[in-house]
Formats: sequence, C-alpha cells, structure tokens
Amino acid sequence: MDYELIIAAPSGTSRDVTQLVQTVTWSGSDSQTARELSASLAVPRDGSVTPPELVEGAQLIFRREGTQLFAGPLLSATTSSQSSVVDLSALDRGRYLVGNSGWYQFANAAPETAVAAICRDYGIPVASLAQTGLTVSRKFPGVALDKIIKSLYALAAQKNGKRYLARFTGGGELEVLEKPSAATLDIKSTMGVTNTWDISNLQNSVVIRTDTGALVRRVEDKDSIGLNGRLEHVLIQKDGEDAGAEAKAWLEDHGLQQNLTVETLGDIRLISGNAVKLRDTGSGVTGLFWIESDTHTWKNGQYYCKVKLNFRNLADDTISGSELK
Repeated sequence: MDYELIIAAPSGTSRDVTQLVQTVTWSGSDSQTARELSASLAVPRDGSVTPPELVEGAQLIFRREGTQLFAGPLLSATTSSQSSVVDLSALDRGRYLVGNSGWYQFANAAPETAVAAICRDYGIPVASLAQTGLTVSRKFPGVALDKIIKSLYALAAQKNGKRYLARFTGGGELEVLEKPSAATLDIKSTMGVTNTWDISNLQNSVVIRTDTGALVRRVEDKDSIGLNGRLEHVLIQKDGEDAGAEAKAWLEDHGLQQNLTVETLGDIRLISGNAVKLRDTGSGVTGLFWIESDTHTWKNGQYYCKVKLNFRNLADDTISGSELK
C-alpha cells in the first residue's frame, strides 16, 4: 500500500494499522476549518489480531508515500458484536479553532497580527499567515476562534477584493492562504462530470450609500439585469472609505454559480481552496475552476477522489462579532 494509518494512544504508544484497513477517506471543504479522516478497519474477533487501542485521547495519523496528510484526535470509534468492522472518525486540529471561544477586541490591527496573537494564546502552531497590508477593527465577545479568524480576513477582503482560506497542514499547523487566481493543477482525465448552474442567490446590483442614506453610486451587472431583472444589495460606505471593491466582490459572489462535481483518479493536491484547469474531452467542459470540497478515498488498492468545483473564486463572507464604538 502507498499509505500508512497510525493510531497513537494517549499512553505514548503508536500502532501501524495499515494492514487492517478496508477503506480510508480524507475530506474537506471551503466552509469547514477542520479536515476529516474516516476509516474502516477489519479486526477479526477470533483473537488472531490484537485489537487496536481505540480510547479517548487517541490520535489518527495518515501518511501517503511518506508525506503526512493528516493528524488529529479520534472523535468516535464504533464496534459491533456482530461484525469485525471497526469504524473510526477524526478531525484535524481545526477542531480546536471550532471548539474554543475567545473574547477579543482589535483596534486597527492587521488580521495576520491578530491571528498570530490568538494562536499564541491557545498554543496553536502556525505555518504561515497571509499578509494583507491592511488593518481592521472588531470586537468578538465570546466568539468561536475559527469565526474570529475568518471574520478578520473577510473584513480585509472587503477592502482589497482578495480571497482567503484558513486550513491546517498535515503536520497540524495553521495556514491562512490567499486563494490563487491561476491554476497550477490540471484535470485531464475524469471518470464522471456532473454540471449544475444556479442563480438562486443572485444579486446583480449593489447600491452604495452613506450612513445617512445618501446615494454614492451603483455597481451593476447590466447583462444579468437584462436577463433576470434587478436584484439589489445595499452597502453602507463609511466616511473616508471607498466601498467599490466590496461592491464588485459582492456581485461576483452572488452572480451565476456553475458547479461541477468531478470524479477522477486520486491526487493529494486536489484539496479545497486550490485552483485547477479542467480539460474534460468526454463532457466538453473546460476552464479554470476553484475546488470547494474534496473527498479522497482509498479502497481495494485503488485511490480516487471526487471534487466539487466552482468557476468563481468565492469569498468567505463570515463576519462575526460587532463594530467597535
């Protein structure tokens, strides 16, 4: 096998259970900070194999060809008296961002500086934090850490129109990345493509107003208005600021959505947040897409994955907390 599954017990011992594996699934999405690993093990009940130590506090570690893809706490283990199959589920260390709430107030702080401070407070290792070159102000009274981090970068994204993604490396370190605008990956061969377009959340006009309601200007998608009628969003522009970049980003995020679900041979680089070029001769679909979610599966000696693609590079519009007064 080209992968290893290790169970690290809280006692400090580790056991390689690769030979017991029936199926391993490694998955994640843009909308979730933590990636998931699930596995099914075949553990004979006749005593020929010592059952692994599946206890609270155990960790799952998953490597492929020597590269560690996942490390995280075991969240559940299911056994049955009528079956030799043991089902395991774990989340990576993004769980600690989701499961911890903090009380913070940042005034004119760079998101990367604020996030570094949060990580120091909670002992969260950091690989890299995207440099925004901007400052934001926000109060977070008892807000989950992942929402605080996403909010800080979303506030910056409103100003610069960029897209950011928070995730953990296979070694368990936080990285906040600027999502790419170009692809370095190609998908040339697929086993199936499902194509869906959707305008359920369409808004094709943004009106920018002052806090007194005075009209500043409109930013529109005239072609979309001609096809669908006007569907308008209101942005309040603060004194001394220009909401133009935020308005353009809003139109992009609330325009026509085209999603593809692509099944292909496995490639560990096909993970949420990355950009890919799809050249599928079977379906005739080609173009630049961003990965919204990914599911990688190893079963019966085969490795394949399913990815959901969007032709728009969408922003995470999570903004929690409240304005400073």
